[in-house]
Amino acid sequence: MSAPQDSYDPSVCTACRGTGEVISGLGGTPHRVKCPWCEGSGRFVPEHDAQAAGGVDKG
Repeated sequence: MSAPQDSYDPSVCTACRGTGEVISGLGGTPHRVKCPWCEGSGRFVPEHDAQAAGGVDKG
């Protein structure tokens, strides 16, 4: 009997699980939006800062 294969792929965006979309609750009603961490590509982008890309005030 063999061990199950590890299905982890480090290039897949973990926030959206590779779909390119996440569910946002902003505005009170859940709706799908483009993933801010991978910009909708579904692929992990190591140097991407989702907060800076969204214009979040850090000060």
